[in-house]
Amino acid sequence: MNELHAQLKSDFELHRKSRKQKHALYPARFDVPDALVPWGVLFEGYAPVEFNAPVVLDARTPWADPHDVAQVSHPFTSFMGEVKFNDAGRPLNPVGRTGLCGRGVLGKWGANFAVDSILTTVDSDGLLVVLTIIRKDTGERAFPGGMVDPGEDVFTTRNRELAEELAVRESDLAQSLYERVVWRGYVDDPRNTDNAWLETTAIHTHLSNEVAARMNLKAGDDAADFSWVPISVETLSNFYASHGLTLMRALEMMPENNF
Repeated sequence: MNELHAQLKSDFELHRKSRKQKHALYPARFDVPDALVPWGVLFEGYAPVEFNAPVVLDARTPWADPHDVAQVSHPFTSFMGEVKFNDAGRPLNPVGRTGLCGRGVLGKWGANFAVDSILTTVDSDGLLVVLTIIRKDTGERAFPGGMVDPGEDVFTTRNRELAEELAVRESDLAQSLYERVVWRGYVDDPRNTDNAWLETTAIHTHLSNEVAARMNLKAGDDAADFSWVPISVETLSNFYASHGLTLMRALEMMPENNF
Protein backbone atom coordinates (compact mmCIF):
# COMPACT_ATOMS: atom_id res chain seq x y z
CA MET A 1 0.00 0.00 0.00
CA ASN A 2 2.92 2.37 0.69
CA GLU A 3 4.22 1.77 -2.84
CA LEU A 4 0.82 2.57 -4.30
CA HIS A 5 0.57 5.74 -2.21
CA ALA A 6 3.96 6.88 -3.51
CA GLN A 7 2.92 6.21 -7.12
CA LEU A 8 -0.41 8.02 -6.79
CA LYS A 9 1.33 10.96 -5.10
CA SER A 10 3.89 11.15 -7.90
CA ASP A 11 1.15 11.00 -10.55
CA PHE A 12 -0.70 13.80 -8.76
CA GLU A 13 2.32 16.06 -8.32
CA LEU A 14 3.10 15.83 -12.05
CA HIS A 15 -0.62 15.72 -12.99
CA ARG A 16 -0.05 12.81 -15.32
CA LYS A 17 -3.76 12.20 -15.95
CA SER A 18 -4.18 15.84 -16.97
CA ARG A 19 -1.39 15.35 -19.51
CA LYS A 20 -1.76 11.72 -20.58
CA GLN A 21 -5.42 10.64 -20.29
CA LYS A 22 -7.23 11.87 -23.38
CA HIS A 23 -10.65 13.43 -22.95
CA ALA A 24 -13.08 12.29 -25.64
CA LEU A 25 -13.54 15.81 -27.05
CA TYR A 26 -9.95 17.01 -26.81
CA PRO A 27 -7.34 17.10 -29.56
CA ALA A 28 -3.97 15.47 -28.93
CA ARG A 29 -1.96 17.48 -26.43
CA PHE A 30 1.52 18.86 -26.97
CA ASP A 31 3.84 16.38 -25.28
CA VAL A 32 5.20 17.59 -21.95
CA PRO A 33 7.95 15.45 -20.36
CA ASP A 34 7.75 15.10 -16.58
CA ALA A 35 10.84 17.24 -16.05
CA LEU A 36 9.34 20.15 -18.02
CA VAL A 37 5.96 20.33 -16.27
CA PRO A 38 6.81 23.22 -13.85
CA TRP A 39 6.39 26.72 -15.26
CA GLY A 40 9.71 27.70 -13.74
CA VAL A 41 11.58 25.25 -15.96
CA LEU A 42 12.46 26.62 -19.42
CA PHE A 43 10.73 24.68 -22.21
CA GLU A 44 11.89 26.08 -25.55
CA GLY A 45 9.41 25.43 -28.34
CA TYR A 46 6.48 24.72 -26.01
CA ALA A 47 3.39 25.18 -28.21
CA PRO A 48 0.26 23.93 -26.46
CA VAL A 49 -2.80 23.23 -28.58
CA GLU A 50 -5.71 25.63 -28.00
CA PHE A 51 -9.11 24.07 -27.45
CA ASN A 52 -12.40 25.51 -26.21
CA ALA A 53 -15.52 23.37 -26.48
CA PRO A 54 -18.41 24.99 -28.41
CA VAL A 55 -20.64 24.98 -25.31
CA VAL A 56 -17.98 26.95 -23.43
CA LEU A 57 -17.81 29.57 -26.18
CA ASP A 58 -21.60 29.91 -26.42
CA ALA A 59 -22.59 33.22 -24.83
CA ARG A 60 -25.88 31.60 -23.74
CA THR A 61 -24.10 29.08 -21.49
CA PRO A 62 -24.82 30.45 -18.00
CA TRP A 63 -21.92 28.76 -16.20
CA ALA A 64 -19.20 29.86 -18.62
CA ASP A 65 -16.92 32.89 -18.36
CA PRO A 66 -16.54 35.32 -21.28
CA HIS A 67 -14.00 34.05 -23.78
CA ASP A 68 -12.06 37.30 -23.42
CA VAL A 69 -10.36 36.77 -20.07
CA ALA A 70 -10.11 40.54 -19.62
CA GLN A 71 -13.92 40.63 -19.30
CA VAL A 72 -14.05 38.15 -16.39
CA SER A 73 -15.58 39.90 -13.38
CA HIS A 74 -15.04 37.31 -10.64
CA PRO A 75 -11.76 37.19 -8.66
CA PHE A 76 -9.25 34.49 -9.53
CA THR A 77 -8.75 32.34 -6.44
CA SER A 78 -7.24 28.93 -5.78
CA PHE A 79 -6.82 26.57 -2.85
CA MET A 80 -3.25 26.14 -4.13
CA GLY A 81 -2.16 29.70 -3.39
CA GLU A 82 -1.77 32.89 -5.39
CA VAL A 83 -2.91 32.56 -9.00
CA LYS A 84 -0.24 33.45 -11.55
CA PHE A 85 -0.91 34.71 -15.08
CA ASN A 86 0.81 34.55 -18.46
CA ASP A 87 1.55 37.56 -20.67
CA ALA A 88 -1.94 37.34 -22.22
CA GLY A 89 -3.56 37.67 -18.78
CA ARG A 90 -4.68 34.05 -18.67
CA PRO A 91 -4.39 32.22 -15.31
CA LEU A 92 -1.76 29.49 -15.17
CA ASN A 93 -2.38 25.96 -13.91
CA PRO A 94 -0.74 25.79 -10.44
CA VAL A 95 0.86 22.39 -11.13
CA GLY A 96 2.31 23.35 -14.51
CA ARG A 97 2.05 22.63 -18.21
CA THR A 98 -0.60 20.27 -19.60
CA GLY A 99 0.04 20.51 -23.36
CA LEU A 100 -3.35 22.19 -23.94
CA CYS A 101 -4.38 25.82 -23.50
CA GLY A 102 -7.77 27.51 -23.43
CA ARG A 103 -10.55 26.13 -21.26
CA GLY A 104 -11.34 22.79 -22.86
CA VAL A 105 -14.78 21.81 -21.55
CA LEU A 106 -14.44 23.84 -18.34
CA GLY A 107 -16.53 26.97 -17.97
CA LYS A 108 -14.26 29.10 -15.82
CA TRP A 109 -10.86 30.53 -16.52
CA GLY A 110 -8.63 29.41 -13.66
CA ALA A 111 -9.97 27.17 -10.91
CA ASN A 112 -13.33 25.47 -11.43
CA PHE A 113 -14.55 24.54 -7.96
CA ALA A 114 -16.25 21.21 -7.25
CA VAL A 115 -17.25 19.02 -4.32
CA ASP A 116 -16.58 15.28 -4.05
CA SER A 117 -18.43 13.02 -1.61
CA ILE A 118 -16.60 10.08 -0.06
CA LEU A 119 -19.22 7.85 1.55
CA THR A 120 -17.97 4.78 3.44
CA THR A 121 -19.43 2.07 5.64
CA VAL A 122 -18.53 -1.36 6.95
CA ASP A 123 -20.56 -3.99 5.12
CA SER A 124 -22.14 -7.17 6.51
CA ASP A 125 -18.88 -9.06 5.92
CA GLY A 126 -16.92 -6.55 7.99
CA LEU A 127 -15.24 -4.93 4.96
CA LEU A 128 -14.73 -1.20 4.65
CA VAL A 129 -16.50 -0.17 1.44
CA VAL A 130 -16.89 3.10 -0.45
CA LEU A 131 -19.82 4.27 -2.57
CA THR A 132 -18.76 4.86 -6.15
CA ILE A 133 -20.48 5.87 -9.36
CA ILE A 134 -19.57 4.87 -12.90
CA ARG A 135 -19.05 8.06 -14.87
CA LYS A 136 -20.99 8.28 -18.12
CA ASP A 137 -18.17 10.13 -19.89
CA THR A 138 -15.25 7.77 -19.15
CA GLY A 139 -16.77 4.62 -17.66
CA GLU A 140 -14.45 4.91 -14.64
CA ARG A 141 -15.29 4.62 -10.97
CA ALA A 142 -15.47 7.98 -9.21
CA PHE A 143 -16.89 9.73 -6.18
CA PRO A 144 -20.30 11.32 -6.64
CA GLY A 145 -19.98 15.09 -6.80
CA GLY A 146 -20.38 18.18 -8.91
CA MET A 147 -19.66 21.85 -9.42
CA VAL A 148 -20.23 24.48 -6.74
CA ASP A 149 -22.73 27.15 -7.76
CA PRO A 150 -21.69 30.79 -7.15
CA GLY A 151 -22.17 31.69 -3.49
CA GLU A 152 -23.11 28.12 -2.55
CA ASP A 153 -21.84 26.44 0.62
CA VAL A 154 -19.92 23.22 -0.12
CA PHE A 155 -22.17 21.10 2.09
CA THR A 156 -25.19 22.44 0.21
CA THR A 157 -23.49 21.41 -3.02
CA ARG A 158 -22.67 18.00 -1.56
CA ASN A 159 -26.27 17.39 -0.50
CA ARG A 160 -27.68 18.60 -3.82
CA GLU A 161 -25.36 16.48 -5.93
CA LEU A 162 -25.89 13.33 -3.86
CA ALA A 163 -29.65 13.79 -4.17
CA GLU A 164 -29.43 14.33 -7.95
CA GLU A 165 -26.92 11.55 -8.69
CA LEU A 166 -27.97 8.86 -6.22
CA ALA A 167 -31.19 9.98 -4.47
CA VAL A 168 -29.33 10.21 -1.14
CA ARG A 169 -31.38 11.90 1.58
CA GLU A 170 -29.98 14.57 3.87
CA SER A 171 -31.60 12.78 6.82
CA ASP A 172 -29.32 9.77 6.19
CA LEU A 173 -26.21 11.95 5.96
CA ALA A 174 -27.19 13.62 9.23
CA GLN A 175 -26.80 10.25 10.98
CA SER A 176 -23.14 9.84 10.04
CA LEU A 177 -20.73 8.33 12.55
CA TYR A 178 -17.93 10.56 11.29
CA GLU A 179 -17.62 13.44 8.84
CA ARG A 180 -14.62 15.53 7.82
CA VAL A 181 -13.29 17.64 4.96
CA VAL A 182 -10.21 15.68 3.87
CA TRP A 183 -8.95 17.71 0.91
CA ARG A 184 -9.27 21.18 -0.53
CA GLY A 185 -7.17 21.58 -3.62
CA TYR A 186 -6.18 20.57 -7.12
CA VAL A 187 -7.62 17.54 -8.91
CA ASP A 188 -5.51 15.74 -11.52
CA ASP A 189 -8.35 15.61 -14.03
CA PRO A 190 -8.21 14.88 -17.80
CA ARG A 191 -10.31 18.00 -18.41
CA ASN A 192 -7.56 20.32 -17.11
CA THR A 193 -5.66 22.73 -19.33
CA ASP A 194 -2.91 25.30 -18.85
CA ASN A 195 -5.54 27.95 -18.12
CA ALA A 196 -8.50 26.09 -16.55
CA TRP A 197 -8.47 23.31 -14.00
CA LEU A 198 -10.50 21.46 -11.36
CA GLU A 199 -10.17 22.08 -7.63
CA THR A 200 -12.33 20.29 -5.11
CA THR A 201 -13.49 20.08 -1.53
CA ALA A 202 -13.61 16.37 -0.66
CA ILE A 203 -15.94 15.49 2.23
CA HIS A 204 -15.64 12.07 3.87
CA THR A 205 -18.80 10.78 5.55
CA HIS A 206 -18.76 7.41 7.34
CA LEU A 207 -22.14 5.74 7.88
CA SER A 208 -23.27 2.81 9.96
CA ASN A 209 -24.15 -0.34 8.07
CA GLU A 210 -27.75 0.08 9.20
CA VAL A 211 -28.06 3.55 7.66
CA ALA A 212 -26.23 2.56 4.48
CA ALA A 213 -28.37 -0.56 4.01
CA ARG A 214 -31.64 1.33 4.08
CA MET A 215 -30.58 4.01 1.57
CA ASN A 216 -32.75 3.69 -1.52
CA LEU A 217 -30.09 4.61 -4.07
CA LYS A 218 -30.85 5.31 -7.73
CA ALA A 219 -28.44 6.34 -10.50
CA GLY A 220 -29.15 9.66 -12.17
CA ASP A 221 -27.51 12.65 -13.87
CA ASP A 222 -23.82 11.89 -14.53
CA ALA A 223 -23.91 8.40 -12.98
CA ALA A 224 -24.35 5.47 -15.35
CA ASP A 225 -24.36 3.09 -12.39
CA PHE A 226 -23.21 2.88 -8.77
CA SER A 227 -22.02 0.35 -6.21
CA TRP A 228 -20.43 -0.06 -2.81
CA VAL A 229 -16.95 -1.48 -3.47
CA PRO A 230 -14.35 -2.84 -1.02
CA ILE A 231 -11.36 -0.57 -0.61
CA SER A 232 -8.36 -2.42 -2.03
CA VAL A 233 -5.19 -1.78 -4.04
CA GLU A 234 -7.16 -2.51 -7.22
CA THR A 235 -9.94 -0.08 -6.27
CA LEU A 236 -7.51 2.69 -5.34
CA SER A 237 -5.49 2.19 -8.53
CA ASN A 238 -8.43 2.50 -10.91
CA PHE A 239 -10.34 5.58 -9.82
CA TYR A 240 -11.13 8.51 -12.07
CA ALA A 241 -8.72 11.47 -11.90
CA SER A 242 -6.87 11.62 -8.54
CA HIS A 243 -9.76 10.17 -6.52
CA GLY A 244 -7.66 7.20 -5.42
CA LEU A 245 -5.14 9.48 -3.70
CA THR A 246 -7.95 11.49 -2.12
CA LEU A 247 -9.47 8.31 -0.69
CA MET A 248 -6.10 7.33 0.76
CA ARG A 249 -5.91 10.74 2.42
CA ALA A 250 -9.38 10.20 3.88
CA LEU A 251 -8.45 6.80 5.30
CA GLU A 252 -5.26 8.18 6.86
CA MET A 253 -7.30 10.83 8.72
CA MET A 254 -10.03 8.47 9.89
CA PRO A 255 -10.01 7.39 13.57
CA GLU A 256 -9.40 3.65 13.82
CA ASN A 257 -12.43 3.07 16.04
CA ASN A 258 -14.71 4.08 13.13
CA PHE A 259 -13.62 1.23 10.83
